[in-house]
Amino acid sequence: AGQQWVNVPVHNGSYVQPTQPSTQLLLTKELLDTLQQRYSGIDANRLYITGLSLGGYGVWDAIERWPSYFAAAAPLAGAGDPSKAALLTHLPIWAFHGSNDTTVPVSGSRSMIAAIKAAGGDPRYTEFAGASHAIWGLVYAAPNVSNLETNFFPWFFTQVRPATQ
Repeated sequence: AGQQWVNVPVHNGSYVQPTQPSTQLLLTKELLDTLQQRYSGIDANRLYITGLSLGGYGVWDAIERWPSYFAAAAPLAGAGDPSKAALLTHLPIWAFHGSNDTTVPVSGSRSMIAAIKAAGGDPRYTEFAGASHAIWGLVYAAPNVSNLETNFFPWFFTQVRPATQ
């Protein structure tokens, strides 16, 4: 209780990124680093991050802190720091939000996508018209989600981080 991926108020939408990551986010990153060192079969060029709600905030915060760490990112119903958008122009991102979300303002996703596009990136964004906060079934229900222009998982898992990073 009382722990979250980003140390900001999570019902306000976009925010200014704190200088330090939350303890939970930093420990998760350290765990991923340790697993990669211990298990040589993990392909560092195929690490993916997705999360919903508070986890969506965590996705945005993680990719802004470590923009070349993941092959792709999919934040659902979250928000980030639009001033960091230039760091994300080369990362495949597909964000999702419900237009009637009263838990996390849809402006959080809209602001991030607009800022990344303004910085020269080409993120994907799907906003579910009339949907509330509970959109995860619309995104993660595989493989036939009729209102997505393509299936999420095939897109997500075909992304590969360039080996030169």
